[in-house]
Amino acid sequence: MVHGSSEGSDHESHRITSSIPSPPTETQTSPLIISSQKRGRDHNKGPQKKARQTEDQRRERNKTMEAERRKRHKSENEAIKTLLGDPIERPCTPVCNAEFTASSGTEQAELLEYLRMLEACSRAPIYDDILRLQLRKMWGSQTSQVSKFSIIEPLAKAIANGVYSNDPDIRVVETSEDLGKSLERGLDRPIFVPAGSQLSNEMVERCKLNRDVASAQDFFSYILHDGTQKMDVQDTGVKSGTSMTREVFVEEVKNRYYFPETRSAPWNGLEIGDRAGTFKGPIEIEKRNVLNQLRFMPSDSVGRPTIGKGMHKRLDSWYLWTEEDSVSRQHGDVVGLGTFIWVLEGLKIWYFQPQRKESDRLLWREQGEEGPKSYEDGWVKKPLQKNDIFIMPGGIPHAVWSPQDTLAVGGHFCLRMSEIIRGLLRDEEHPELTNDEVPEDIFGIISDYLNRVLNNQLAVDEAELNIIWLELQQYTKRKSVPAGPQRTEKRKAHLDRRKSFLAKVKSENWLKLLQRRLCLD
Repeated sequence: MVHGSSEGSDHESHRITSSIPSPPTETQTSPLIISSQKRGRDHNKGPQKKARQTEDQRRERNKTMEAERRKRHKSENEAIKTLLGDPIERPCTPVCNAEFTASSGTEQAELLEYLRMLEACSRAPIYDDILRLQLRKMWGSQTSQVSKFSIIEPLAKAIANGVYSNDPDIRVVETSEDLGKSLERGLDRPIFVPAGSQLSNEMVERCKLNRDVASAQDFFSYILHDGTQKMDVQDTGVKSGTSMTREVFVEEVKNRYYFPETRSAPWNGLEIGDRAGTFKGPIEIEKRNVLNQLRFMPSDSVGRPTIGKGMHKRLDSWYLWTEEDSVSRQHGDVVGLGTFIWVLEGLKIWYFQPQRKESDRLLWREQGEEGPKSYEDGWVKKPLQKNDIFIMPGGIPHAVWSPQDTLAVGGHFCLRMSEIIRGLLRDEEHPELTNDEVPEDIFGIISDYLNRVLNNQLAVDEAELNIIWLELQQYTKRKSVPAGPQRTEKRKAHLDRRKSFLAKVKSENWLKLLQRRLCLD
């Protein structure tokens, strides 16, 4: 019993002992520990994964924001670049010294002295686009490393020094749209359209498309092709004190072009008619030109005064051919008309008196032939090179020097009829202020304009209509202007036409009709 019990007890003891797990050895890890460690690692992995996801999202978000910022900046930069416009490559202006040979006792010698005096009292123009040019230059050279201070400092200094004047001598326009805006504000000072600008390039392309004259060679082959015709020139080689204007054959002018060594003193070809008769100036001027609106008169002769025999010009289209070192003294363009000049070949130096000071305006009206040094505000000197375009208001005194053989196309225009009436009275009282005779059809132009306005065929704003009424009253109150000691047949004929015009103003009752139109007592 005891033995059997002993065997059973041993067996039971072995069974119990074998069911208890052995303690882990050094090389063996408990499954409980492994499970616990795994749970710990999984617990740490969650926040790490979230942190990595958050970091990735942040980077992606920053990347998107940076892309959007660059896109926005690029758009802003393009907008500013468009606003400033592209830089224009302009050739350097040749250095021109007013030193040329002139025979003693001739008009050329006197013109040389006059030019030297003009040079002494002339200054470089103040433009209204200096700030834009400075910004273009800075914009083109800017980098991400450039500080705001380095960009703003030179602008601030220039503003403090008065470089960017709010009263410039010349307005600069580069597009047709800008020219239109400038004309709408009023042509109160000259406008310069630089060669290489969008507007100048458009006009050059239009010239090619229409096969218009684009060079001196074209001019002599097409405009002055008939050597038997006659034209007027100013011969500076005549004796001092005698009239420079004389009639010559076209063939003589052509020979001097092809054989310049035969010249003794320069000739200045006066306005030469354009055979095509089309307006060559900017379209924005043509659209606003009162002369263009009145072009189709029954006589078809608006603005067609004769120059010489067989050579005719329209007021709004003519050519200028000037030989090297030709000089034109100070003068105002006839009857207050505006003028545009487009240099096709060569170089012109344009001098003008700004007429901003009342003392200068009075001096010009009363003593126009007084020397250029007499003006308080001095003269402005503006070089004009190939494909430069210059637009000048009426009534601005100007003088011109051509240091090279130069061909230009130009034309007169009128933005407001009141300017013509005012200029007409000025030229009648002071014929010495202009270098041209009053156009034969000027009274026909004014009469046709008034008829159309009063018959509601032509729209005119009330302010302009009021000025026309005042100017016409002033004109009719003045007594008949005598022809003077320098009486010419053309001037005598003009005074006869003036008498007829004044009679028509009275018979048509234009002043009363204008007064009624303006609702004035």
